[in-house]
Amino acid sequence: MAQCALFLIFAVSAGFVTQYWSLFLPISAGFHIILLIMLLLFQDDFVIESNGRKLDRINLANVITLSRVSTLPTLLVLVIAAKQYRIRIPLLILVALIFLTDFFDGRISRKTNQVTRVGRMMDSASDYTLLVVLSVIFQYYLLIPGWFFVLVIVRLGIQAFLMAILIVVRRRIEPKSTFMGKVTVASIMVLYTLEIIQLALQERFLLVFRIAEWIVAIIIVIGIFDKIVSFFDALKSKPSAP
Repeated sequence: MAQCALFLIFAVSAGFVTQYWSLFLPISAGFHIILLIMLLLFQDDFVIESNGRKLDRINLANVITLSRVSTLPTLLVLVIAAKQYRIRIPLLILVALIFLTDFFDGRISRKTNQVTRVGRMMDSASDYTLLVVLSVIFQYYLLIPGWFFVLVIVRLGIQAFLMAILIVVRRRIEPKSTFMGKVTVASIMVLYTLEIIQLALQERFLLVFRIAEWIVAIIIVIGIFDKIVSFFDALKSKPSAP
């Protein structure tokens, strides 16, 4: 319902309700049904890791994470609409706000001592899914070069493939982030923020941004090898108790 309201705010103000509502509704509904199924499958993981207590209800940190995940199909449809309608600036503002939520959920869960296993899984999945959506958006507007877009998608594709193998082999998701994994995600998000700044600067200091792209690209490549090493370590290790 919140995503429907968000979509209608954009659609009514720009005048594309009738044109894109039939696209938005099935995509968003299908996405949320899949999300609900995943949450039901992993409902036993709504447990505070520090004391093993099961949550009576979804805590604030998980609400923020779920809100970020929930917005992804809305973003995709708005990106399609933005090619024809003038919603580019408010859409970039929405992207910036979604960026900010990524810094709040983890901090809140640690500060309130309510870090949950499912929260870590959702946070990790939302980070990578958000990067896919944002990469599509930035490539759509040609804010990033094509080769960088391909590199990011390959990195995330490898991540998804290795995770799928672990799920099949281990029969459950073992969320484990590495230092290079965190650095890779953070560097891409920082770069995308810089690309928005570049848009405002109207391509001044272009060389600086091109250098930043190559630095992040090197980090991504290193992160790919780190992820492969982490994958084989996870296969060798014993699964943690549920």
